[in-house]
Amino acid sequence: MGDAVVRLARVAALAALATASSCVTAEYEREIIFSRVSDEGVAHLVPGEHDLGRCLELLGAPNFVWERRGDAIALAYASYRDGGWGVGASVQVARGVSASFDYGELAGRSKGFVLLFDEHWRLEGVRSGYLRDLRGPIERPNAQALE
Repeated sequence: MGDAVVRLARVAALAALATASSCVTAEYEREIIFSRVSDEGVAHLVPGEHDLGRCLELLGAPNFVWERRGDAIALAYASYRDGGWGVGASVQVARGVSASFDYGELAGRSKGFVLLFDEHWRLEGVRSGYLRDLRGPIERPNAQALE
């Protein structure tokens, strides 16, 4: 039991010494971008029945518009929320030499809806999820990628 107490005392002394000659920071950040479109508003959209004009009337302007095959398009409605705690510390190890670390717990989310329209701009379907997962399969490749 005596060795454990001595080790604990050493650890406590080192921790106290490290914080005495170091810089420790903690911060909380929160960022919200784009207004969220309601699930209920999107649920009322009927593929084959609604057209681009009606969808814009119900949901407002989209955050993103992508070209698809031919004259088909996709509209994306998204909200991005980011927030969390971050902790950082730096310690001077020797004259002119320092060590540092950063730890951040930031949960980034960019979720939303993508509305798929055919070449006549009639609604074909609605997909929901993370935009990073939805965008790739529906977006038309640019001309440089085809060369």
